[in-house]
Amino acid sequence: EIAAAGKIPANPSNVSLRYQKCDQVLGLAIKPKTIDEILARFGLSKGESKCRDATVTWQVPSYRRDLQRDVDLIEEVVRAYGIDKISGTDRSRFTPSNPADHSHDLESSLRNRLVAHGLSEVRTSKLIPRSAIALSKNAISLRNPLSEDHVALRPTLLAGLLGVLDRNVRASVERVAIFELGRVFVPPAGKEERRLGLLIWGNATSAPHWRLREKHQLDFFELKAAIESLMIPALSFQHSEHPDLALATEVLSGNRSIGFAGQLSTTRRSTIDGPGSVFLAEVHVDLVLSAQGVAKTFHEMERFPAITRDIAMIVPEKISHAEILRVIESEKEPLLESVQLFD
Repeated sequence: EIAAAGKIPANPSNVSLRYQKCDQVLGLAIKPKTIDEILARFGLSKGESKCRDATVTWQVPSYRRDLQRDVDLIEEVVRAYGIDKISGTDRSRFTPSNPADHSHDLESSLRNRLVAHGLSEVRTSKLIPRSAIALSKNAISLRNPLSEDHVALRPTLLAGLLGVLDRNVRASVERVAIFELGRVFVPPAGKEERRLGLLIWGNATSAPHWRLREKHQLDFFELKAAIESLMIPALSFQHSEHPDLALATEVLSGNRSIGFAGQLSTTRRSTIDGPGSVFLAEVHVDLVLSAQGVAKTFHEMERFPAITRDIAMIVPEKISHAEILRVIESEKEPLLESVQLFD
């Protein structure tokens, strides 16, 4: 005798199942005999079936109230039959690259190389203060600026980098090596261009090191090395003129100018309290991307080991490092793999 509080729930209703639907849902042909055996082991009772496509009625036991639809029975079948027996289908497909991918990859590569070189990335506002307009030349002014610190769109990244330097100098930081990758607005139309700005100042190392007994200041060659670490094709440097830079240098990729570098002039340097020289550079990222669009070529590995030769020569002091390399490489000697100047 069973004592029940309230009304005893009715037995679950019968559930109909078609063998063909089981095959369609699972994507796997299971014999009707196997399906019957599996469901019978779960305590279900089978009704009559005259053919494979006929609908079979199964009586569900009272303790399996979760079996209410045909898909519930199919789930029990595949759980006992083995999900691992259902073969998978690789639906992945090749997605061709697009210009946005190349641009993103280039920016990631530039960031990784500069961070590996010891520089830190900064982010500054695209709006510059009124005091920075002189450095930014013809900046596009806002009609109704919210404050004196945001009165114009930046046409260069240098003003923001100098602002970061000034705040760090006031905080007694001994070394600043930073870069920023962002957009500028070139007047008069306000064309957006992606630029890479670099700034270094201070000691070569901010922490004591057992191999460095005396601290030395960061110089132009540290900035030049950072630019060279970007692996820009056919990179070279050429003396030029810039109103805000001393020792101004034009950065070239082949015969195309892609940026400039140099030491901040004394006039601009007077606004910063810290000692030492400030070195800046700005590179046009879109031009770097177009320069790197050249297809890479491969050749068979050499069968014989390379031979290294040291050649000593005396040249006039006015001849630059780049001019010597340009003359040697212009001969396009097939046996010459690389040239490295020293001393």
